[in-house]
Amino acid sequence: MSAERPLSSLFAMLHTVDAVHGAYYFLLHFWIDLFGASELSVRLPSALAVGFVTAGTVVLAQWLFSRRVAAFSGIVCVLLPRFTYMGEEARSYALSTAVAVWLTVLLVRLLVVHTRRTAAWAAYAVGLALGIYLFLYLALLVVVHGILILSSGRSRRLLRRWSTTALLGLLAAAPVIAFGIAQRHQIAFLAHRHRVTVLQVVFDQWFGDLWLGLLCWAFVVLAVVLGLRPGRRSQPNGMVLLVAWLLVPTSLLLLGNAVVAPMYTNRYLSFCTPAAAILVAAGVAALPRNWMRIVSIGVLVTLALPVYLSQRTEFGMPGGSDWAKASELIGQDAKPGDGILFDQHVKPSWRPRLAMHLYPEDYLGLNDLALLTPYDETTGLWDRVIPQARIGTRLGSVSTVWALETTRSKEDAANSDIHVLERNGFSVIHKVRIHRTIVYELTRSTP
Repeated sequence: MSAERPLSSLFAMLHTVDAVHGAYYFLLHFWIDLFGASELSVRLPSALAVGFVTAGTVVLAQWLFSRRVAAFSGIVCVLLPRFTYMGEEARSYALSTAVAVWLTVLLVRLLVVHTRRTAAWAAYAVGLALGIYLFLYLALLVVVHGILILSSGRSRRLLRRWSTTALLGLLAAAPVIAFGIAQRHQIAFLAHRHRVTVLQVVFDQWFGDLWLGLLCWAFVVLAVVLGLRPGRRSQPNGMVLLVAWLLVPTSLLLLGNAVVAPMYTNRYLSFCTPAAAILVAAGVAALPRNWMRIVSIGVLVTLALPVYLSQRTEFGMPGGSDWAKASELIGQDAKPGDGILFDQHVKPSWRPRLAMHLYPEDYLGLNDLALLTPYDETTGLWDRVIPQARIGTRLGSVSTVWALETTRSKEDAANSDIHVLERNGFSVIHKVRIHRTIVYELTRSTP
């Protein structure tokens, strides 16, 4: 929705909210101009980006370890639920993760060839800034890269060169960092969620399943304990890089979440997934027999398959989103001039009103009874609507109203849209529960 705004409206919105996502919105804005806003179109950039993430992970694994580890890394990328999930959603995580892994590839290359070329180091600064514009927390990768530089025992001159380059990248990203701090209230809702648990951090964050997570962590521990080292002495310490990449950003976010302000949710660490994939692959590759490696990959596939398939079911998106089906029903049965109402008593990202913006062709000609100001005429994210108590004043000559209510609404039933309509003479003649949405058709004989 934000990407579909006129650019003037998008600029106005970003001054108020979502500035940290502005770069992604702009990219998607021009993508939609070229290819439309279908589900396939808006998800395709993420799918393509995950391909680049996988390619970068394979290249990095080969440089740090071996072709065998690189091959297993590519397989693990295909299997890990965090990879497959960020490849199917219209968010910036896949794009920013692609930047993260290729930026790390570039840094490793710079350390191996000992280059002083300004263009190469400038590319690192530009890549770092681009990654932060795509996802603010990618700035934490600077800490990981700093640990790599220090552990590799390089000269102070190289350390100064990297520090200067990283600082330039951070300075170039200063505007989005400043806006992110100013708009930090946006993620204040994280404080109202359940307390962060070990299950979320250790398993859900990358592996999405308890048993798959246990096996993956076993391979990670095996790789670390055996102390796999780069194939050539001139290469940086790959194990230090990967362990730092896996653990340091997570630790810093959890620490900030505990002592500063709410800032953690497990998808925010998507950019660390390449490290998890390579460490799991290194553990598999460390097994002494080929049949052990083959069996291990088979077990990984078996454990990952249920999560993989669940992501691709009809209601596989978070919370079981069913807006496509609900909208299809409205498009088939509603008639021009009918009224339409949407449940407003759940969190904004769950409100079925969003279905109308995602599938507008199914709502053509309907009378949006609660609309006050369309979202793209505001500086916020959502449509402005009238108070529920005033809906009766807008019913006029409407004799049929469709209401989309969510099964998770916390509003007392007596104050629901359905009861407001019933008090205005409407009766429910049809009710369909699709998944998490209930579609009501109500009519009255005398407007």
